[in-house]
Amino acid sequence: MYNKKQPTVIFFMLVTNRDAYLASYAIKSYSKLNSCLNNFSWKLVVYMNNLKETFKKTYAKQWEKFDYVEIIDNTEFINVNELTPGNVVKSDEGWTKLIEGKYEPCGVVWTKEFKNFKSDYWVTVDADFEILAPQFIVEAFEIMENNKNIAAISSDYNDNCHVYDSYSNENIIAMRRYHTWFCIYKKESQKCKTSHFYYEEIVHGLRLSFDEGAKFQWDLREQFGYEMKAVDKKYQRQFIHYGAFSKNNSLDTERKVYFYRIITILSHRGLIGTNNIFDKIIRKAFRIIHRKLYTKISKERGKVNYHSKLDD
Repeated sequence: MYNKKQPTVIFFMLVTNRDAYLASYAIKSYSKLNSCLNNFSWKLVVYMNNLKETFKKTYAKQWEKFDYVEIIDNTEFINVNELTPGNVVKSDEGWTKLIEGKYEPCGVVWTKEFKNFKSDYWVTVDADFEILAPQFIVEAFEIMENNKNIAAISSDYNDNCHVYDSYSNENIIAMRRYHTWFCIYKKESQKCKTSHFYYEEIVHGLRLSFDEGAKFQWDLREQFGYEMKAVDKKYQRQFIHYGAFSKNNSLDTERKVYFYRIITILSHRGLIGTNNIFDKIIRKAFRIIHRKLYTKISKERGKVNYHSKLDD
């Protein structure tokens, strides 16, 4: 599976107690790459982010059975007593981030792990990002292999835009971000030493907000002249990002997550992800069901959550 004679790829996934149930589906979905990434040597590194023992005994043992999975347990090398919600961590640049739950913030982990990776490609993947069909990944690697100046490709992105920020209850300018729930970086990206922390600045009274990874990406483009892009929008139904599950509280059992996942996939893709009338009807029907069942839960993940019952 992982052979340095071919271009090497590390998919890097952080898993917390809040998204562990959903992560099992995400981890399994990488088996779809076995038949299509034949020209690459790859593995999925699962970084267990202060996972509790009950999850380690059940889910971690399941994940280890996949021959493409390598597990890192951060409780073996960090002081978990310092992971106190509300505590502040600081980047080398002096940017600060509040610890939201009993886990390392993603910007902290990405910053320290990114600079040390040895593979040709390093891919940030979220625990709540599931591969439904793999062609978008094949397309992304083909583009990167054939374009030396493209340093990163993501599943999707947002350009600079005025938005309402539900975390701060303010109107902000969200700066361009190639979304880190699935973002492939070339090794050349390590030339940029900017941290992956959240960053913001005030310009003419407006808050410019760079979500985790966005300021690193900005500097990669502006300081080093690299290009970044997202895969074609025609692939949007080949993956699903459930969204902000590191803030999850209410979907706290395997059964709840099982039904949530099915309804969300059907509302996003339909049965087979086509534009035929049957799939359109399925998507429309399940979007209505999704709104009725999960609107409150989705809003819950749009707020800072210092405590989840899943942390206990």
